[in-house]
Amino acid sequence: MITLSEGRSKFISNEKFQDVLECVKSAGVDRRSDQESTSCILFHRGWRADKLYLLDGADVHCLSHLNKSVRMSVLEKSEWERDQHRQKREQIKERMKEEMRYVLTKYSGVFSACVAVLGVVSVFGWNFKNYKKQQRSYQLAIAASALSQPHSKRPIKDYVHREDEEQRLRQTLRQQDLSHPRILVFAGFYGCGKSILFRSAIRKEKMAAAFVDIRPNEDPLRSIVKSLNVQNIDACGDLLNFIGEASDRARKAMHGVTPLFVLKIRDGSSLLRIYNEVVALACDRRLCHVIIEVPIESLTIAMTALPRLDFHLVPNFSVSEAFRYTHHLIDPLELTHFVEVVGTNSNDLDELLAAVRHAHVSATTYTNQKLVKAMRQLQAAWAKDPSLREAVIKLARFPFEEGQSEGYDYSSLRNEALRDIVMYNAVADVWMFQQKVFHTAACCWQ
Repeated sequence: MITLSEGRSKFISNEKFQDVLECVKSAGVDRRSDQESTSCILFHRGWRADKLYLLDGADVHCLSHLNKSVRMSVLEKSEWERDQHRQKREQIKERMKEEMRYVLTKYSGVFSACVAVLGVVSVFGWNFKNYKKQQRSYQLAIAASALSQPHSKRPIKDYVHREDEEQRLRQTLRQQDLSHPRILVFAGFYGCGKSILFRSAIRKEKMAAAFVDIRPNEDPLRSIVKSLNVQNIDACGDLLNFIGEASDRARKAMHGVTPLFVLKIRDGSSLLRIYNEVVALACDRRLCHVIIEVPIESLTIAMTALPRLDFHLVPNFSVSEAFRYTHHLIDPLELTHFVEVVGTNSNDLDELLAAVRHAHVSATTYTNQKLVKAMRQLQAAWAKDPSLREAVIKLARFPFEEGQSEGYDYSSLRNEALRDIVMYNAVADVWMFQQKVFHTAACCWQ
């Protein structure tokens, strides 16, 4: 204390220390030695003048050399300053609130007008944007963009490579010529792999194509427009003109490359109805190429006689392709037996895989069950008419893939009882079984 009183401490001259000392003096500490010792202790503990109002009872326990009354004076001073700070904060908050109220009151009209203008602009922008999207020009731009996009380069999952069929299809695609337009019709059994074969060939040819599913009772032109990602078909106007303009734009965007439409006919759709709609687009206006994928079971003689159509047959899998399709998950001997009895159609192979992997039935057992079921179906079909049996057994003497082209009993084969068993292949002009298992079953009845 003597040292402090005599003024020989170096930090006594410190400005921040002097501020603390002044605060202690103002707290009512009279003796100079008490003032300096208290200030020194507080300063060494990190207290500064601007924070002394935060002192409480726990912070002055180190001032035990002071009388209790002196310590209480320091605490009262800090509490008073806390109240002052609190009142200042409240005054500042109130002042800010008053200023905000004043601003809001004075400029409330301006704020309201700005909000109203912003609302009007946003609503106008939204409506204008939607209005543009509903216009025919916008829909036409979307259709042309979708039609000019090349097919995905990503490999097709679980695709069984069919070298011969794919090369034949790619060559056919390259030979298309707008100066001599033809509509290509590819026919094959359900499950022969037509769709995936088309996609693979088009992907390798790097062609831009639109794949269209045409369902029963649906307008073919509407289905084509829908496949082009058009959002508002009603705004397109005449669909034939719309598709023609989109094809023309796409061809210009692709520097003269003619766009391609691949139409897949679903169950119940008629090739004749689709032909009447697309022949004008492909052959009269000559703005695009058209390929139609059709189940061979639905073709008739009248359909094959339509002009400007070129028919091509897509066969079922070969034996090696059937093995690759099943990923060699079936015993080779059992799968060979299945192929000889039931065939290589992908639908039949899928059923075999499901029976083996999920129902835990051996391939041989499943094959025998399939054959017995087919034999019973044949027996039920010709039970009331012996001529049907004779016609079916005679048909079975010909190879399944080739069928019977002459010497058949037409009235018997077209009987309603055999509708699900035999069919007329209008492309090859032969009668044949719809499934190979029926051919095998008929051979067993000989």
